[in-house]
Amino acid sequence: MGSKSQPRGQRAGQNIRKLALKRRAKAVSLFVMAGLAIATTVTFHRLYLQLLQLATGPTAQAQTAQSPPFPLYLYLLGGAIALVCVLSGLHLWQRAGHANQGAAAEEAIADLLSPLADEGWQIEYGLWLGKGLGDADVVCRSPRQQAFVIDVKSHRGKVVSNGQQLLRAYGTEKNPFEKDFLRQVMKQALQVKAQKEWAFVTPILAFSAAQVALTDRKLKGVYVVEAQGLVPLLRSLG
Repeated sequence: MGSKSQPRGQRAGQNIRKLALKRRAKAVSLFVMAGLAIATTVTFHRLYLQLLQLATGPTAQAQTAQSPPFPLYLYLLGGAIALVCVLSGLHLWQRAGHANQGAAAEEAIADLLSPLADEGWQIEYGLWLGKGLGDADVVCRSPRQQAFVIDVKSHRGKVVSNGQQLLRAYGTEKNPFEKDFLRQVMKQALQVKAQKEWAFVTPILAFSAAQVALTDRKLKGVYVVEAQGLVPLLRSLG
């Protein structure tokens, strides 16, 4: 995976937009398969009845009632296939929506970063990392050669911490996120450092739509900021 090439001039959110499109295409194909499963079952039933009529001849009406019924397991099989296809398609459609939400977040962050490009910053989007890390949302380098990797998250709500991990706060409830974002972006920073052969890469976790309420903006070596605080942070560190 690490040998996969990455085109230059990548736009913010481009990779994840492509992923969303692929997921929607797969979802549509699954919906079509569900329809075909139902249609095939109905067609087999009709063929079964026609074959019975041909086999019984003129006495078809009298013997149809006495003929063996259409196998129930074929209905169950067709229905099961259709149900699995529909549920899988709905799941993929939902994941495509999540991907588009993530792409919109990356595009919003890119708009915020655009003034830095005018100041001489080098900014790269969608850098492929491989090694199970996927791509880095944003990799940037200041005119003073300070390097950063930014992992963009589109989660909403309020982000807090217990001193060891990030938590998502809803009212009085505080729950961990679905993944360890701190560890994830730290791994990305180390991979970018190795891939670019830079001396050091600072990891940043940027929430595009959430409120970040941490006592310290740095947790386990990772800067955690909300969208409006990203550019000031980069300028202060770069």
